[in-house]
Amino acid sequence: MANPAPSLGIALSAILRRLSFENNFECREVDVTIPAASEVSVRNPFRGGRVPSHYLIVSQTGGGNIRKGPTAWDGNYLYFKNHHAVDSTSGTIKVFL
Repeated sequence: MANPAPSLGIALSAILRRLSFENNFECREVDVTIPAASEVSVRNPFRGGRVPSHYLIVSQTGGGNIRKGPTAWDGNYLYFKNHHAVDSTSGTIKVFL
């Protein structure tokens, strides 16, 4: 009987190469546009009152600086702040549990 390990390894490798960020984390994308030195609220994309614990900025335009805002996140809204005093900024953020 032939050893199935090599073909299994090839098949597993092919599957793992196709996994995306979303396949590995429970995450959602949110888009924001934030005026200079302002905080904005964004609707929490998770249902059931689940509050994301982390975020990752995946794209950003403008001269601003997007960070988590000082207002606490809750089951309804997430808050992001642009800390730049002059420039507004827009971006796409992945939030995940």
